[in-house]
Amino acid sequence: MTATPEIATGLGREREEQKRWRLRPRCAKVTLFDRLVEGEFLSLDEQRHRQSRAISRIIDFAAKHVPYYRDLFAARGLGVQDVKSRDDLMKLPLLGKIALRQSEKRLRPAALPSGEKVFGVSTTSGTTGHPTRVAHSDASNAMFTYLTQRAYRWYRFDPAKTMAVIRTSFDLPPKRGGGSYGDGETCRRRRWLYAGAFFETGPWLGLTSSTPAARQLTWLQEIRPAYLSAVPSWLEYLTYESSGRRPADSLEGVIGIAEQMTPVMRARLERIFRVPLHQGYGLNEIGLVAARCPAGRYHVHGEHCVVEIVDSGGRPCAPGVPGRIAVTALCNLAMPLLRYDTDDQAEWPHDPCPCGRTLPAFVNLFGRYRRYIALPEGAYDLYRTLRAGITEAPGGMVRPLRQFQLHLYRDGRYELRLATAGPMPAAFHERVEAAWAAAIGTSGARLSILEVDEIPRGPNGKFQDFTSDFLPEPDCEPANPD
Repeated sequence: MTATPEIATGLGREREEQKRWRLRPRCAKVTLFDRLVEGEFLSLDEQRHRQSRAISRIIDFAAKHVPYYRDLFAARGLGVQDVKSRDDLMKLPLLGKIALRQSEKRLRPAALPSGEKVFGVSTTSGTTGHPTRVAHSDASNAMFTYLTQRAYRWYRFDPAKTMAVIRTSFDLPPKRGGGSYGDGETCRRRRWLYAGAFFETGPWLGLTSSTPAARQLTWLQEIRPAYLSAVPSWLEYLTYESSGRRPADSLEGVIGIAEQMTPVMRARLERIFRVPLHQGYGLNEIGLVAARCPAGRYHVHGEHCVVEIVDSGGRPCAPGVPGRIAVTALCNLAMPLLRYDTDDQAEWPHDPCPCGRTLPAFVNLFGRYRRYIALPEGAYDLYRTLRAGITEAPGGMVRPLRQFQLHLYRDGRYELRLATAGPMPAAFHERVEAAWAAAIGTSGARLSILEVDEIPRGPNGKFQDFTSDFLPEPDCEPANPD
């Protein structure tokens, strides 16, 4: 059975947990990780005070040294003294992805303060169009490592054990002599990536996601890792390959990255892997934004960014009301992003988190708000119903299934594409048709089922199990829903 993680915690408990992480000798004087622990349980007044100081710093720099914001503040008649808190951020417009691309050079300062350096440039995956380039400072990049370790502590990972990852060859570190790892080759490191830069850890092993699934299962059983990190759709692929059996009995925790996860998907993966399934929320443009606690809420890394949940006009949403996620980066002077519209949506909860942490937390994270509102009414509900019918099917019924994708055509037809290792049993087709009939009611929406050898991934390399001709073309903004 899946281990039930502890939910409630406190400052003392987290301090003890942090002691399990032994700093490497050259990092013995680093105190930042202890400060991160303390920051998780500050009073709300202290949280707001610290946040306001950080906002004032980034606003002061952006308004004076970044051409895009210097012109914006002048056009709106604003001075740096006018934007000093989270509430004041509403005086600024949302920064969309297209505006970011068009103003890339003007969003970068002519020079950085003494001691600050540009680390490099990250490129988005291009989910909604062409990739976007964002420069990151050394300070911004360093936060990724710090916050990764915070998440591992929350997940109760033991740093002495083995971490395994399944990634694209592009995302694995290069070989020692240069070049990329091929399918079936193991990328080996003595310590975990990122956290191992500061702490003593066990080994880190990587495998390409393009390695055949049967070989991935064998690999996991051979190396016997305690932890596995992979894209959720790939994790799901492994459960189909294993015919619903536990992929590796050594696993104690699994991390889903880069893709959103529905509650049904999470429940299925946890049921088959029999371990907690962890997930954070991050963006290449910002870095790590939030980590999911055992209570199921995404706590914002307030030391690194500010999160707002707003309506289409940039106004704040009340608790329980879904809205767009807008993020202000606090540590990146190389390319400040203020009120960056992520295209994702979530909502604030009505009450404090039962885990005891006081960092702001959102719930019901859902991707690509502005793309899915272009769908006809009820389309997404049909997808969710059909998906539940498939993912909750008995293991024997879905044994040949590797992936599935529902596509909605412009004329209202739906097509369910099944990537299989052999013919699907008649009972599976009957289950899908029954679920569809119950879902459509009297609407008459038609569904055809097509078995294929492979379902192509999108241009960003990510797999999508729901696609549609109604979704906006790349680089196009859908009509304002209001």
